[in-house]
Amino acid sequence: MKKTIKSSGHSSLLLLVAALLTASLTTGCGSMKKSVKTNDNNQVVTSTINDTEAVINQVLYGEWTISNVNGREVTGDERPYLVFDTTATNPFILKYYANNGCNILNGQVGVTAGGEMRKASEGLSTMRFCPDAPYETGITMALETVHNYAIDRIGSDYVLYLKDAVGKTTMTLVKSNISFLNGAWTVTRLGNETFTTSGDDVPQMVIDIPELKVHGNTGCNVMNGNIFIDPAKANSIQFRDLATSRKACPDMQREQAFLVALEQVESAVPGASDDVAIMKDAMGREVMQLQRLQLK
Repeated sequence: MKKTIKSSGHSSLLLLVAALLTASLTTGCGSMKKSVKTNDNNQVVTSTINDTEAVINQVLYGEWTISNVNGREVTGDERPYLVFDTTATNPFILKYYANNGCNILNGQVGVTAGGEMRKASEGLSTMRFCPDAPYETGITMALETVHNYAIDRIGSDYVLYLKDAVGKTTMTLVKSNISFLNGAWTVTRLGNETFTTSGDDVPQMVIDIPELKVHGNTGCNVMNGNIFIDPAKANSIQFRDLATSRKACPDMQREQAFLVALEQVESAVPGASDDVAIMKDAMGREVMQLQRLQLK
């Protein structure tokens, strides 16, 4: 069962969005060819039509984890989220669905050059009653009253701020862009030890971001574990519940060092390219460097 969240007056916004669409079509260049720009403060630039198209296609689309509502930090492993869908026929109208900690919301927002974001349709919501949903009302109202938005880039992550008509941030959302880690890797540096080959005695692993799993070889034993990404931290990745087979090997110290390093990992960033990954601990110190395996 759904209820309608009433709102008024979207005609001026829709006219502006229609004008943006017309202007966009006359430019002739594909949106995906436009790059996302940031200023000196690592704030994403949305001052022109081209800027806005690039941000919509390369940043806004996808799932965002809600990290703060009206100044209140959102906690817990299963957090409310917002997804901007790609199915709208007008590229400046974004369909969304969201979980506010209790109910599922659906609606549309219009995005225009200059960082404006306004409600573009009546919102719908399921009608579950939840005894403990502290963020439900704040999330719903943030989507109802959104007037502007801003985006910061922090490392490979993005932080989205929804603002009301007076410029107050009503909701903060985070998108982790850790997908570059997806794939097979070999360790090239572990602490002070550097590996020049990817032989059987060198640790290797497959990182599966969509499934939040890791499996591989410690250089001795088979390894499996889980991945946790903390939406409150930039570039977050943690390896948990690691388990290995129990074969005895000549160099058990390397295996132990590798497993300890994995447990220390709190974040990851690309190296010189997306085929190199730097794993860091909670203090931002490198604990491991990986090279992507080019598997057939």
